[in-house]
Amino acid sequence: MELIDFSNRQNRFIREDDVSDGYIEKMKAVVLSDNLYYPSYHIAPPHGLLNDPNGLYQDNLGIYHIFHQWFPLGTVHGLKSWRHLTTADFVHYSDHGVAVEPNDFMDCCGCYTGMALKDKEDIHFYYTGIRKEKDSLLPSTVHAILKDDRIEKLEVIEDVDFTKTTDNFRDPFVYRSNEKYYMITGGESPDSKGVLLFSEGDNPFEFVHKGMLKLMDYPFGYMLECPNYFEEDAKGVLIFSPQGIESVGKYDFRNVFSVVYAVGEKINTETLEFKHTNFYELDKGFDFYAPQIFKDNQDRQILIGWLGNSKTEYPSDKFLWAHMLTLPREITIINDRISQSPLPEVNNLREYSIDLSETAALEKAFELEFLFENKFTIKIINKEGDFLEIGCDDSRYWLDRSHTTHLFNEQYGQVRYAKKLLRETQTARIFVDHSSIECFFDDGVTVFTGRFYLDGDWALQFSDIMPTCYKMKNIVVSA
Repeated sequence: MELIDFSNRQNRFIREDDVSDGYIEKMKAVVLSDNLYYPSYHIAPPHGLLNDPNGLYQDNLGIYHIFHQWFPLGTVHGLKSWRHLTTADFVHYSDHGVAVEPNDFMDCCGCYTGMALKDKEDIHFYYTGIRKEKDSLLPSTVHAILKDDRIEKLEVIEDVDFTKTTDNFRDPFVYRSNEKYYMITGGESPDSKGVLLFSEGDNPFEFVHKGMLKLMDYPFGYMLECPNYFEEDAKGVLIFSPQGIESVGKYDFRNVFSVVYAVGEKINTETLEFKHTNFYELDKGFDFYAPQIFKDNQDRQILIGWLGNSKTEYPSDKFLWAHMLTLPREITIINDRISQSPLPEVNNLREYSIDLSETAALEKAFELEFLFENKFTIKIINKEGDFLEIGCDDSRYWLDRSHTTHLFNEQYGQVRYAKKLLRETQTARIFVDHSSIECFFDDGVTVFTGRFYLDGDWALQFSDIMPTCYKMKNIVVSA
């Protein structure tokens, strides 16, 4: 099959309708041939590139709705639509295909990241639409609503104001508080600093810009993306993804782009102040970006992130698929920190426990759970001696992929570190799915998410711990 040449950037605007059914079927066949890296229990694209989770909510019947950015024709960031999946249990999914596509003047060049707002009986969607004006691509905030089980686009409710931001302007997040509606949008100021624009409305249809959210004086870089915000008791929790933030040592901001959060007072909607003490990095791994949080019908704050990172070419791209979503995680607040833990429903993916003393070859979709206090080391290793290492000593954790079979993104380093927070005995959970890993330490305050590529059969080596290992089921995705 002769692939589309995406080095010609004009080809990134090719639509699925522009290629034959045979082309798509051949792409699917290549994806299905990947028995090395394609995940078993994470959401991944059937073909092409997946990125940011979008529009997450649970409906009144208890069904969870998950959308994500999708370019179906290649492993590059091309013309984006929203793919739609639903699930009742995070094990069995229905794939509804494209739910929001770039077919209107407001979004003809891409339906970018957005979110869902449950408001009484209505589901509102807000997202960044990319339109073309002469030779320029311009973003704006598009408002849509769920009507008769389909998403109906309504109008542009926020446009670029070049006195406040450049055309790096995207990712609206809307929340309701005290009978008012507030919208936070990521942007880049005209003097190339990351900003969050703040708007207010008496209803979910009309918003008035009030100014820039006031954050602590910190060099966040040139652009702030994917803001999320929620309030719990007297606290406000703000999350965003800065671009251009500089690393200040081996423990922080080592990726091409990272994600930060702060727990503080609720946003003062009059002064636009968000009073807080510190910003922290949400995930210490290699491949985590653009998370989105929503509250479900049990009042749980649930996070799903993009298990990937932009500007990264992965060894699995040759199989014509790119990236996946993280496991769903429940968010709780411990003082001024966020704790993340896999939803209890994830336990339903456990198929059986594996006796590590007898197994000859390790399954490539598994969970490890174990107690530790001071130190441990785990190696996932193949017969050639290639390995991935996860470890801990008295002061730090690390995730080391420098000895795996296929290295990539080497300019950003192959080891990630985090400072150890808990000194007493604790439970760790580690999830491995062919080419991804998610590690939860310090009661979920310290998390590593990443991709790795280790060929051949695997074995497990460990010291100072006795882990329980579970074989994980495949999620079931039906059309």
